[in-house]
Amino acid sequence: MNRLFSPETSSCSMGVYTTRSLRRQDRAMTEQNARLLLREATYAVLCMENIDGGGYGIPINYAWDEEDSIYFHCAGMGHKLRCIQNNPRVSLVVLKAPSVLGEQFSMAYESVIVQGNVDIVNNSEEKRKALTLLIQRITPQHIERGEQYINRAIDITTVLRLRISEFSGKSHSSH
Repeated sequence: MNRLFSPETSSCSMGVYTTRSLRRQDRAMTEQNARLLLREATYAVLCMENIDGGGYGIPINYAWDEEDSIYFHCAGMGHKLRCIQNNPRVSLVVLKAPSVLGEQFSMAYESVIVQGNVDIVNNSEEKRKALTLLIQRITPQHIERGEQYINRAIDITTVLRLRISEFSGKSHSSH
């Protein structure tokens, strides 16, 4: 796909940052702020196609490699994995907890939407790297115990990689 460079789009190592489809361009985040939210947010919602049609979204924890991949994990079987195997094209909605702006009848929020394809990580070195990133992100105070857990569970844990093709960010504050 040929993309023209404009203030609404830029190419980077993790895909194309674009805010072109945002109706409210005044709420577009800078690419730098979108990356910061990806790095610091504590949860996301993985949105995919349900096996029998319609949408299916679930909250997940994730780790971003600061490049072009977002990692998450699951058991070796289950609905999430079946949906991804049926259609690997997904969206990931990364959120910062919103707050109510009662006097404005609105919400203050920050969000990033990532588009891409998910695949199963089969390379044991990459799988270990991904699980280590998850431990560092979720429980940084328990790295040593996390490594022990990875050693015990690596063979029965399915690690998934979302290859980022496009992402955008949007925010609204009280100002």
